[in-house]
Amino acid sequence: MSQNREDLDDHMFLWVVLLLIILVVIPAIYVAKAGYINDWLLSLSKTQLKAFVPFSEEAQTAWAHISGLDPESLTWERMQGVLTYTGKWVRWPFAFLLVLLGAASIYMGRTRGLVRRLNMESLLQHNAESFACLRPIVGRGKYLLSPESYDSGLWRIARSPVQFALEHGLLLDENGTLFTAEQALQGGLASVDLPAYGCARLDEAKTLAVLQAQLGPVFSGFEALSPGRRALAVSFLAYAAGEKKECVGILDAIANSYTEKDGKAVCRILERSDFAKRLIKPWERHQVVLSEKSITRHTSYELPWFMALLTRARQKGVLASSQFLWLRPLDRALWYALNQCGGRAAWAEAFAAWAHYSAEEKAGQALHEPHVVPAVVSLRDSLSGQGWMADTARRPDGPKASQDVGPQTTPDSNDDSGTASAGSGAAGIEPMPDLVLADAEDDPEMYDANSDPYLAQEQY
Repeated sequence: MSQNREDLDDHMFLWVVLLLIILVVIPAIYVAKAGYINDWLLSLSKTQLKAFVPFSEEAQTAWAHISGLDPESLTWERMQGVLTYTGKWVRWPFAFLLVLLGAASIYMGRTRGLVRRLNMESLLQHNAESFACLRPIVGRGKYLLSPESYDSGLWRIARSPVQFALEHGLLLDENGTLFTAEQALQGGLASVDLPAYGCARLDEAKTLAVLQAQLGPVFSGFEALSPGRRALAVSFLAYAAGEKKECVGILDAIANSYTEKDGKAVCRILERSDFAKRLIKPWERHQVVLSEKSITRHTSYELPWFMALLTRARQKGVLASSQFLWLRPLDRALWYALNQCGGRAAWAEAFAAWAHYSAEEKAGQALHEPHVVPAVVSLRDSLSGQGWMADTARRPDGPKASQDVGPQTTPDSNDDSGTASAGSGAAGIEPMPDLVLADAEDDPEMYDANSDPYLAQEQY
């Protein structure tokens, strides 16, 4: 009770002080500094009239009258009358300005709800609502952009040629001993300062065996495919036949069901019997596409067959690898085989599929024995071009030397060999470290969409 009484007394004291300031202190200050204060107030009054002087004779008269007043002789009542008069001139413009500000405030309040601020993660999540193919990477942005994704996890980056060779034990020293990753890689990336650089030799026999195994299983029909590959085959087939909505529907359904559990990629929908039955009808309905020569000449192995099917589907329109992102962690070998379709270079993890596909294209028929020798040569040329091989032509003082180097030559652009000879003194322009150059694909048949009978039958 006493505390409340003290608070009330404090409030009363503050009110008394405020009244004294208003009734005593301010008038006393005004009396003492009347000339200075009146001069400032007259300047304010003239400023209020200034905008109206060019348009109003009354404003001109008032301006002249105010300019002739003596600040020292004006009383507060007279000064108050001057301020009241000039205030009437600016009240309507200020009222109009307040109306405009009010309207702007109402408009901005209505549109503020339509504006969204998104960061990288929320933008990806928002876009995934419209593009289901993005769902497998929602919430994984930090991992995908971190060094952790270089060499670990389901989404690790593509292997460069030297990483591929080291992981499969293909690089030997002069004594035939395997180079380890620690002797060539620093932080998971190639380093020219480590012992393996410029001293490696490729075990070509083992490389051939590794690439033959990389080619994967033989193609034994639709039923022999894994659930994920069956779904992908049907989607590509539907797209090739003009049923784009059916294709995208299958791919998006798998993307929506993608999850990761215990370090493994899982798509529950691939295990459901109703989804498997859904794939049978479009597969049986479009067998005519599978009988085309562009498909039948690649029926020896699964990976080249999928490459041919995707190439055929893309004759109908754009079918980007991003439509089936879920495939990368689920079936890495097939992902890189398909990702290189339409390009001019092969991924290290899909050398064999590229080489065999190219061989079948040139032969015009299915080849039931692996044709991956060109991939061995391509891998060796790539490693040599990057300076890893012991027989690579290099400067006398090593890769860091920059003095006393004779003139370097590069291969002529019309040279069929495509690489500089060892005696030229230079390896020419280095290819990108994560890609291996390959021969351009032959395209004997010029495709014209305007004359495609399947496009003519397509329903939009």
